[in-house]
Amino acid sequence: MSREELVANLIQYAALAFKVDASTLTEDTNLNELGTSSLQRVAMSASIENEYDVMIPVARFGNFETIGKLADFVMEEAE
Repeated sequence: MSREELVANLIQYAALAFKVDASTLTEDTNLNELGTSSLQRVAMSASIENEYDVMIPVARFGNFETIGKLADFVMEEAE
């Protein structure tokens, strides 16, 4: 899996979880600006964990400012 493919998938997960148009999102999109609902964050985390077999503690999810930083974390954890 390339980083570009991962970012594209994370954008789709973010669009579904935060109910926004995926075409408006990039790897520089600030996740905190999309929403702070814990339910939305759990939904996105669960999708990522199921797809990439990584664990993202909910408390840590807020530490990832952007989709790109989240992608970097998933890439490291999936190795």
